[in-house]
Amino acid sequence: MLIFEPYEKNSLKKDPRISMLGKWEIHYLAFEGPADCQQAPIVVLGGAFQNFTSYRFFMDEVLEIVPIILVDLPSLGNNSQLASDLGLEDLADMLYQWLVQEDVPKVSLMGLSLGSVVASTFAFKHPEMSDRLIMTGTLSKPRKSWRMLLEESLRVLDAQRMTEFGEAVVLYLVNHAKLKETGIPDVACRLFRRQMKNFTENEQERYRINARRLLSVEEVVGYPTCPTVVATGQYDSFTLPYENAIFAANCPNATFAIIEKADHLPQLERRDATVGMFCAHLKGEDVGLVPGIRKMSRADSLAIERRGEPRYALYKPEAYVLGFSNVDGSVQIDAAVKIVDINFFGCLLHSEDVVFTVQEYARGLVLCLPDSLLRLEILIFERGDGWLRCLFKHGSALLAEEFKKLLDDPEACYILPQLGQRPVEA
Repeated sequence: MLIFEPYEKNSLKKDPRISMLGKWEIHYLAFEGPADCQQAPIVVLGGAFQNFTSYRFFMDEVLEIVPIILVDLPSLGNNSQLASDLGLEDLADMLYQWLVQEDVPKVSLMGLSLGSVVASTFAFKHPEMSDRLIMTGTLSKPRKSWRMLLEESLRVLDAQRMTEFGEAVVLYLVNHAKLKETGIPDVACRLFRRQMKNFTENEQERYRINARRLLSVEEVVGYPTCPTVVATGQYDSFTLPYENAIFAANCPNATFAIIEKADHLPQLERRDATVGMFCAHLKGEDVGLVPGIRKMSRADSLAIERRGEPRYALYKPEAYVLGFSNVDGSVQIDAAVKIVDINFFGCLLHSEDVVFTVQEYARGLVLCLPDSLLRLEILIFERGDGWLRCLFKHGSALLAEEFKKLLDDPEACYILPQLGQRPVEA
């Protein structure tokens, strides 16, 4: 049986309780809800970098409605037990077996980022045990560009370029192009980068395990049927709003909601709106009435533009791409290109004479922008007749800020009036 405790100011700093399921450790803290509460407790499953103290932003309000069970499964959160052979569906099965073992007959679930996949898989496979579901920052089928960026982070980590790794992870999760709108504190980004840069060997291995878990997902196992809220930040550049909308549209009993002026970290940027949404759903109330939450109909959500950011055209679009030898660093590629459109995350390039293939030079290329000292590493993920679609491999906050200044300069570029029909995943 789980041990539920009263919640106090420093409760989240206590060592977790450890429950064994065979050889696996399940770390948890469980807190009492309101007196005489008849609702199922809510199980909280966080992202790869979250620990129990990360949840302090909603504990007081949610505990006025239901009991809370914070759970770290193997390799997640602060659970340092390595479990490279367990996929995300395996973790959902483990959660089910653990709840049965602990005699918990029914739960609601909250899945944040990576935890959303585990939570939704559990809810799909075990509808009889699932009361309600809250998901933020999810997807149903990982896009190719997302996979490439995750793979690239593993390459940088394996090369032990830890400063670059820390900067890259933050630039993937925090939409640097919308810092003014989201207002995320610079100190939070610095602390986040420092956390990544100073990963211990165990933390590095857990990052690899969780990245590979995500990369192994071709598409979700299924869609839950319990009352569900799927939410995403308006400017989420990691799991794009349209990806969250597609997931919600496939659920028979789901609401899709946009957290305004937030990205992949809405709890840091729009705490009141995020917590208000959590509480409204747990009470069975309309989340669309929460200030800062925009509830969307199925038709409107499916009409969301796939591109997360506007595309710009440069007044001087002529540029060139350099490619360097992995052996001696000599220049192997020097190709003139025209920048057809560009934003903070990627670009479309045109070349009369594409002299390299995607397979040979998908990585390790540098785009040299016209009339600028900016040099941006690119990843090519699609090629057509005379054109290349590229992602920017951001790994420096200083360089990212200089690039953002260029895009914000009306004398250098302008927003394209129409995005066109060509679907863009970047």
